[in-house]
Amino acid sequence: MYAPQPHAISSPVVLRLIGVLDADLVAAFGTLERGLAGAAGATVVVDVSDLDVIGEAEMDDLARCVAAARAEGRDVRLDARGLSWKRAAKQNISKQPPVNAQLRSAARRTVILAHSVKRKRR
Repeated sequence: MYAPQPHAISSPVVLRLIGVLDADLVAAFGTLERGLAGAAGATVVVDVSDLDVIGEAEMDDLARCVAAARAEGRDVRLDARGLSWKRAAKQNISKQPPVNAQLRSAARRTVILAHSVKRKRR
């Protein structure tokens, strides 16, 4: 009797960004996202709810980084719950599938990328 073997489908990974959104954090995000999405082909949900945003230009830069990852074939989704993030996603990311409660609850791993503009004294 033939019994189909289930294929392991990787659960989504939440990439939670914390701190001040600036060019350094956007660059670090791009590097980390490539590793997370590329390793297992997992969906990466970018959580921006804990970011301090200084200007809209940085929001657009992050949204364009997500759009570039999507254009390269990786499933990266911006979890844009706030009005300003929804606007940035709408302007910069075309045809992003929705990030709903079901997708968020399916995530089994969270990766935190924290950033501060304050330099530590040594």
